[in-house]
Amino acid sequence: MGLPAQAAAEVAVVVSELATNLVRHAIAGGTVELWCEEAWLFIRSRDRGPGMADPSRLFMGREGRPGPLPGESLGEGGAAVMRLTDGVHVCNREGGGLEVLARKKLVLDDRRRW
Repeated sequence: MGLPAQAAAEVAVVVSELATNLVRHAIAGGTVELWCEEAWLFIRSRDRGPGMADPSRLFMGREGRPGPLPGESLGEGGAAVMRLTDGVHVCNREGGGLEVLARKKLVLDDRRRW
């Protein structure tokens, strides 16, 4: 897409974190989608799991909780998604599941344009 290397790496981390959450927490599976609209890249994760009692906790990381036990995740994926994008919305889906919608401003690297 012509993104600078740093932005492309950030998008890769966001997609990886959202996909990892699907594998670890959404027993019924889910999807991660990417698309562009005007000057924005959108990244959406949807699952068919139970959702979260408080979806905003996705962004809190471990916040004072003890470090992870062996086999547990670091609990920082949602916080990383928030740091690496320009906006994130998370909500429980009607009928079950969780949706995370992140957007990142497209700043293209002129050297890589066609």
